[in-house]
Amino acid sequence: MKKILLSLGLILVLVAIPLVSACAGPEETIKIGIAAENTGWAAPYWPPVQEVIDMVIPLINQDPPLGRPLEPIYDDAEGSVEGNISVANYLGGQGVAFAVGYDSDGLWAAEDVIMRFGTPTFTQWSGTSALDQTEMGRQGLFYRFAAGDSLLYTIFGLYWQETLAPNGFTKVAILNDIGESSTSNAQWIKKYLTKAGAQISHENTFSQDETTFSRILADAFATEPDAIFFIGTDEQGSIAFKQWWDSALSKDILWFVGDTWATGELIGPLLPAPGAFDNRMVGPNPATGQGLRAFVGTSYDIMLEEFQKVYGAGTEPGHGFAISEYDAIIVGALAIEAAGDAAPEAVAQHIKEVTNPPGVKVYSYQEGIKALREGKDIDFEGAASLCNFDDYGNVYPPVAMYMVIDGDWTQIQIFAPEDLQAFFR
Repeated sequence: MKKILLSLGLILVLVAIPLVSACAGPEETIKIGIAAENTGWAAPYWPPVQEVIDMVIPLINQDPPLGRPLEPIYDDAEGSVEGNISVANYLGGQGVAFAVGYDSDGLWAAEDVIMRFGTPTFTQWSGTSALDQTEMGRQGLFYRFAAGDSLLYTIFGLYWQETLAPNGFTKVAILNDIGESSTSNAQWIKKYLTKAGAQISHENTFSQDETTFSRILADAFATEPDAIFFIGTDEQGSIAFKQWWDSALSKDILWFVGDTWATGELIGPLLPAPGAFDNRMVGPNPATGQGLRAFVGTSYDIMLEEFQKVYGAGTEPGHGFAISEYDAIIVGALAIEAAGDAAPEAVAQHIKEVTNPPGVKVYSYQEGIKALREGKDIDFEGAASLCNFDDYGNVYPPVAMYMVIDGDWTQIQIFAPEDLQAFFR
């Protein structure tokens, strides 16, 4: 009797195993990592990125890679180096197929963690030139979906050369805090403005704990610059601009600011008085709207159509970095399908396979997944750039100069990728 019961038990176990596998397989999700910025210095810029995530993941999950829905795993990087490293450890430990997010200082600091876990890592906005040629990039684990500072800041040289110098601008002062991102910004703007013929009249690097800017500003204005490049923390910006506005220092100055401030999210906190920045402040950012569409075409139209299905007619992503997030998640999903596997090491080997030529050009996730299942090689072209990556994971999109007009940032000039690269060289 005991032998009969054991035999029956063994039969039940053997029958149960394939049933469990058959049920679990198609329903098993694919974890992807989201290094969010819900708190810290980057928090004001995060909501537009989250909107795009909430749009694109359900879109992909209508027909997901490998038939397995994407499951976003979130962790807050908190806008700090320590927070970014913690997130990289957490997401790597979760075995995510790929991760998206991080900020400049934090991503650079987390490189060793990313390589240890072998996590393909995308960023929609980390610009520091420290990421231009990294080991994780060489190993195919790092992809930047927006222009790095070394490319983005060529825009100041071109803008000076084409617009400001002909109008009598000759001198610039540079004021920046000691942080990695700010230092990177200052380094490149100095190089490109000098190349464009501008005279650097004054430079000052200050502590990230600096809270009084009266003397710093007075020293800069004493050199009689036509423009001042200023970058620090958001709190420092609000203090410095208020002290400038309340002082006897000239108001006839053009402020240059970095890309983190050239978005609508921070214009209110930085503004010392109504109209104070109108026609007095310019900064670079990814190109958006019809100007961007002129370079990427169909992909932008498809992205905007899907965005407006969710958020209503006439709406657009809050800033260009959010569009880069859309591209990044789609590329990750297509790489999973191309790999036939959601393991991070497999996904990493197929990212350039779905983005760089050769291959049939596709302009959306739907087109890409269909072509891959038909056995075709694909070349996905994104809504923010053509997503053609160099040997270290950098991409070369169009970028725009924005100016504060009527209290808000307005795109005033767009520069083609080839013009930026020509000036860069």
